[in-house]
Amino acid sequence: MRSKSWARALAPAVAVLAAVTLAQPAGALGIRLPWRPTVLPLPAGGGNGFLTGSNGKGEYTGTFAVNGVQQVVSWRNGQPVVRGLPSGYERADAVDENASGVVVGTAHDDETQNSSVFVLDPTGFHLKENPAGWEHPYGVAINARGDVLARAVRTGPYFATLLWPAGGGAPTVIPSGNDTYYARDLDDDGTILFDSGPGSTLWKNGVIRQLSPSPAVSAQGLAIRNGVVVGRRFWGGAEQAARWSTPDSTVGLEGGASAISVNQVGLTAGLLPNPSNASWPGNATAWRGTVPGAVQRPGTYTQFQASLAADDGSLAGFATNGSESDGGVPVVWHLTP
Repeated sequence: MRSKSWARALAPAVAVLAAVTLAQPAGALGIRLPWRPTVLPLPAGGGNGFLTGSNGKGEYTGTFAVNGVQQVVSWRNGQPVVRGLPSGYERADAVDENASGVVVGTAHDDETQNSSVFVLDPTGFHLKENPAGWEHPYGVAINARGDVLARAVRTGPYFATLLWPAGGGAPTVIPSGNDTYYARDLDDDGTILFDSGPGSTLWKNGVIRQLSPSPAVSAQGLAIRNGVVVGRRFWGGAEQAARWSTPDSTVGLEGGASAISVNQVGLTAGLLPNPSNASWPGNATAWRGTVPGAVQRPGTYTQFQASLAADDGSLAGFATNGSESDGGVPVVWHLTP
């Protein structure tokens, strides 16, 4: 899934500098340790897409167009491996990968408009069976032990969250309600992060806790890992990236508009404000805990996003000179002096 210690990547002198930075208020020294980009090679026939998962060992997975077909591609030893899509489906979206290299995502049948959640391991694709009455499932996340989180609908419209246990068997069905409206992410201990009206909640084994926006008026969690939630809050008349180390209150993340991924040691990937379009996100940024860094532009690409903080301390995402909604070339960033 998403992490390992970024500290190993630092030379001794930089480690001392980082320690000093951590002891100061965010931005007090004006220091932004840089994440430097590497554009990964595309497979033959490869086009735009998104990196969405990592095993935390320098390997990544995402969804890319290959010969015009949207399918799963992994990078192993720095090279692309086309994993394809389940038989009988026209396209596939990979959404997450855990430390065992198991990928979760959604396969789509364009003719019937049906979809299925899949897991992909070294033996191939395996489709999850929908519980009776539910359809159009969409994969959301997989945690370290292999639990799979998805969303589904049925005629109504009526929504639910599905949680398949790692050991197999039928999923837990969590009906959509005020506190369980929209599943965002899944922690390693089985905690689900939900949107709930204007805020967010944490669900575990049927017990619900509210995620407090205090001292802000409103806030929203977007990702969870090892009990830490990151997201955004409304602060000072604008959106600000936010972090919860406990559910009781938030802290702002300096310079960011939104935080979208966090790894097991607190490395967070996020987005800067967009100075030219307040309704569209800016380029990538990152924080170690609450200490801001600088995510450098890949080459001449004007737009770039890091949607994943991996467990090896890297960031992963894409870069483009076109529309961000279409993705772009795969990019990985590493923290270097």
